[in-house]
Amino acid sequence: MRESLAIAIAIVAALLLNWAIYLQKKAVLDLPEVKAKISWTLVKAFITNKPWMLAQIVNVSGFALYSVALALAPVSIVEPIIASGVVLLAYLAIKNLDEKPRRIDYFAMSASVLGVIFLGVSLAEGIPKDVLRHPLEIWFVAAGVLLLAVVIPIFMRGGSNNTQAAGLGVSVGLFFGMAAVFQRLLMLNIGHNWVLVVVFIAACIATYVPAFIILQAALQKGMAMVVAPIYNGLMEFVPIVLGMAVLNEGFPQSNVLKVLRILAFALILMGTVILSQRAEGDELPEPAITVEDHAAET
Repeated sequence: MRESLAIAIAIVAALLLNWAIYLQKKAVLDLPEVKAKISWTLVKAFITNKPWMLAQIVNVSGFALYSVALALAPVSIVEPIIASGVVLLAYLAIKNLDEKPRRIDYFAMSASVLGVIFLGVSLAEGIPKDVLRHPLEIWFVAAGVLLLAVVIPIFMRGGSNNTQAAGLGVSVGLFFGMAAVFQRLLMLNIGHNWVLVVVFIAACIATYVPAFIILQAALQKGMAMVVAPIYNGLMEFVPIVLGMAVLNEGFPQSNVLKVLRILAFALILMGTVILSQRAEGDELPEPAITVEDHAAET
């Protein structure tokens, strides 16, 4: 019952979070371009924009349900479900954002849905209780992951808009992936170790905030069907690996369920990768206004 409830909540969270990305994508193209330097003029332009704020209400609602799902189930189970919500985003991007799909994109969306179904079936034996077996190693791994999140966009910033957006999407995925692990650890320590609760709250803030800011820049640079699948895939991959490596989130005992679990991960990852392989020529226009333009208007 607990596992089924966690999956149901995660599915609703996935739909809300990806709907929020769609709403943000529509809003950010009419907002000042997000750059490394964040000014009050830029912040004000965003927080006074009603469509963007509506997107944040949907986003917060999805995030709240996502947090509940993480409290009920391991991060390596919740994250693939959250990532599969990219199918809704792809549909909305095709229908309303004029992001034209290829035939293989439909295959990718179907693979993601099938992966979620397989993942649910693979939980027939129940789920293990998370245990932080390697508390020191997780900080070394986090440092390495976050270093990549900073370096990769720098190396990819000289290309086309979609190339830059892909680099930013990688950064967002790595930040969000580590944030998901920290949030799961936060949930596990509430009521048990308040020192670690404070530590993991700080770690969540330090990873979620830059991920959120970089996501706005990525959505301005490239197509939603480029950015979202990339960061969804990495946001999923990081917790899966760390969950099994340091949180005791092992595979099922049954060989059949084990194969289903592996197939589920492979299908969801394959779907997100395929959806991210967009043509270099499919570029978006630059944001409608710059920070300076907006400041002049106000």
